[in-house]
Amino acid sequence: MLHPISRIAALALVAPLAGTMLLAAPASAASAKAPTGVVTKADDPFSSFTINLSAPKRVKAGGKITYIIKATNKGPYLADSFWTGGVLPKGSKLTKVYAPKGSECGLYDDGFWCLTPRALQIGDSESISVVVQLSKKTRGTATAYLGVDTVDLPTGAETLNRDELERLGIKHWYFVKKAKTGIVR
Repeated sequence: MLHPISRIAALALVAPLAGTMLLAAPASAASAKAPTGVVTKADDPFSSFTINLSAPKRVKAGGKITYIIKATNKGPYLADSFWTGGVLPKGSKLTKVYAPKGSECGLYDDGFWCLTPRALQIGDSESISVVVQLSKKTRGTATAYLGVDTVDLPTGAETLNRDELERLGIKHWYFVKKAKTGIVR
């Protein structure tokens, strides 16, 4: 009968060899090739957008600025989860929003955003207008960053709001343009 220490020593020598045999890949798997043309980039959104943004070149201090944001879905898929809006100029106050019926708008950490109820096919567009009131103390240039924030929603996340999507770490893609308006006195 072997001593228990000799059994442990024998297991210590045999166990690593057995483990490598279990974890080794079969020869046929090594020779198989990955299919070509099937792999897509994980960082590309389901829908990309082009943005047309209109804003006045100059406005008086204390005046109003109306921004018109037109977002067009460039594909490659249907755009069904996107927000239109962005970062409003410093020293401004949101006064009115003209968005499609049924839109839900709100202020968030990353700006003012409207979720519209309509999904956009490739080539379809949607517009919203945002009116801000500038402070009478505003000087220089009023700068806004406006456009679209899109997200690829996983199954079951259709009813989550922006804050919850951010908490879950779901990636957003911003398609925004800069609008500069000079402040005159």
